[in-house]
Amino acid sequence: MMRTAMVAVALVGYALDRWTKQLALTHLATTDGPSFLNGWVSLQLVLNPGAAFSMGSSVTIVFSVLSIAAVVAVPVWGWPRAHGWLTSLCAGMVACGIAGNLTDRLVRPPGPLRGHVVDFISVQHFAVFNVADVFITCSVVLFAIYLLRADHAGPGPDSGRPEPVAATDHRREDHQEGGSSS
Repeated sequence: MMRTAMVAVALVGYALDRWTKQLALTHLATTDGPSFLNGWVSLQLVLNPGAAFSMGSSVTIVFSVLSIAAVVAVPVWGWPRAHGWLTSLCAGMVACGIAGNLTDRLVRPPGPLRGHVVDFISVQHFAVFNVADVFITCSVVLFAIYLLRADHAGPGPDSGRPEPVAATDHRREDHQEGGSSS
C-alpha cells in the first residue's frame, strides 16, 4: 500500500509540475503575472540554467547527470527502505521533484542535458522556483522532522528504532514454580 502511495505522489506531483510549467510558459512569456500577499509572492517566468538561486549555470550537464543518478537511486535504493507513511511521502515527493527538473534539463533549449529549468514562483528578496522545487524542499523538511522525531520517539515502525523483543524474567519463573535461587 505504501509503495502505491509513493508512486501516486510521484506521478501526481510530476504531472502538476509539468502542467504548471506549461501554464507559466504560455501565460508569462510576454509579461509578469499577478502578485499576491502585498507583492511578497508573484509569478514571473525565469529560465534557469543553474541550480538553486541560479548557481552553477556553467555546469548544467553536471546537474543533469546527478539528477539522472538520483532519479534512478530514489526508486531503486530509497523506496524499498521507506517504512511508514512519512518516509513514503518524502520518497515520492523527492522523486517527482527531481524528475520534473530533470525533464526540463533534457528537453528544453539549449539542448539535452543543458536545458534550462522553468521557474515562475517568485518570493520577494528570495528566489524564483517551481513546483518541483517545492516538492523537493518539502520532502527534505519532512524528512528532517522525521529524523528529529526518530531520535526522541519510542520504538516503532516510524521511529527509526527497532521494536523491543520481549524478554523472559527467569527469576520470576523459578520463584513461581517453587524453585529457590538461594
